[in-house]
Amino acid sequence: MIGGDIIRKFIFSDIHGVGNVYYSIMGYLDNISKNEDITLYINGDLFDRGLESAEVLLDVINRINRGSFRIEYLGGNHELLMYECFEKRKKHLFDASRLWYLNGGRVTDNGLDELLDCNDKAILEVAEYISNLKIYHKFQEKIDDKPIVLVHAQCPMEVEDECKLTIADDSDDVYFYVWAREDSMDFPFRCRIGNPEYFSIVGHTANNSPYGYVYNERENYLNIDGGCSLYASGNASFDHIPLVEVLDSKLRILTFNNNNEIIAGNYFVPYRSIPMSDEELNKDRKLLNTGFNPKKILKIDEPM
Repeated sequence: MIGGDIIRKFIFSDIHGVGNVYYSIMGYLDNISKNEDITLYINGDLFDRGLESAEVLLDVINRINRGSFRIEYLGGNHELLMYECFEKRKKHLFDASRLWYLNGGRVTDNGLDELLDCNDKAILEVAEYISNLKIYHKFQEKIDDKPIVLVHAQCPMEVEDECKLTIADDSDDVYFYVWAREDSMDFPFRCRIGNPEYFSIVGHTANNSPYGYVYNERENYLNIDGGCSLYASGNASFDHIPLVEVLDSKLRILTFNNNNEIIAGNYFVPYRSIPMSDEELNKDRKLLNTGFNPKKILKIDEPM
């Protein structure tokens, strides 16, 4: 190990193919990984809606295979939509792409065709990779003496130390864990996102906070979906994605934006956030990729 026995653990969620934010965060982590061991946990919805969806997805898979640091990629509802679409195509079912496309999947599908030269074998390998993504991850670290659980939408009522559920499992549980929303009429009796025994970190529902995250005290979960899906769809200006570092008893959260900037830094301790000092924040800003040239993000108008 480069940095000894300690592995720094980072999380982001719901990038939705917004390449500028993605490459800002990855460049920052690349610089840290030169001197320290790190693991990145991606909490689902890596693609769809953003024009660089396929590029971002293929970059993550390539990094997992040959990258400078470890990546644990968890499935979200958009990964499930992609998997279900390709399963229907294998069976030659009519209109297999409809639901995925209604949720912004067209840009990912077309992008994979372009980047992989319409190579069906290579595209199916990507779909197969998605099918094996796990649904949640339980950390050893704790917040307020409660183990931290990372999941896209809803914390399971029973959390195993090692998750066995994958996107490909034909299970109602998988559906709820990646699709449920707080108080949603579509999920009667199953709308509680948190679990009283755990501190949950979720994404899935854009929070529109300038910090990119919101704490729900009633359900005891932290929502880290900063709104890239809205930004990519042209419906909002929010592109503030928090990069969460998991520490014992607290979280360290940096907020990145579309212009290769770290715009905020906070420590999340039980029930509240504490701003980082300017000195701390400026040290992290020096780890950004100074050669980064933000791309012009074109916004698309697709149904949410």
